[in-house]
Amino acid sequence: AIYGKGGIGKSTTSSNLSAALSDLGLTVMQIGCDPKSDSTNNLRGGKSIPSVLDALRSGKRIEISDIVYEGFNRILCVEAGGPEPGVGCAGRGIITAIELLRQKNVFDEFKPDVVIYDVLGDVVCGG
Repeated sequence: AIYGKGGIGKSTTSSNLSAALSDLGLTVMQIGCDPKSDSTNNLRGGKSIPSVLDALRSGKRIEISDIVYEGFNRILCVEAGGPEPGVGCAGRGIITAIELLRQKNVFDEFKPDVVIYDVLGDVVCGG
């Protein structure tokens, strides 16, 4: 996991580490654990992806393809997302997202050699 306060380059470092490890032939999954859901943008040419929590909030049946996207060099990209602003706890949102990934057998299906968690340094709760 890559931790630290906002604005110090955690997402850039995480993306570069993911890219370097994938260049070595490893299967890499990067999970963004920030309510902004922008950790994997660098790996997807600036394109954002729906977060796991957004998929949950939609109320629709969730398929793995709704929450796991392929990025640069076949890196598996996931964004946990966060609660609505001012409501709930970002830390709980991260746990909920990871629980859903486990329920959907994402780790068993893709069998990543490395999972990189890009975690905001000040996991906040509000509401």
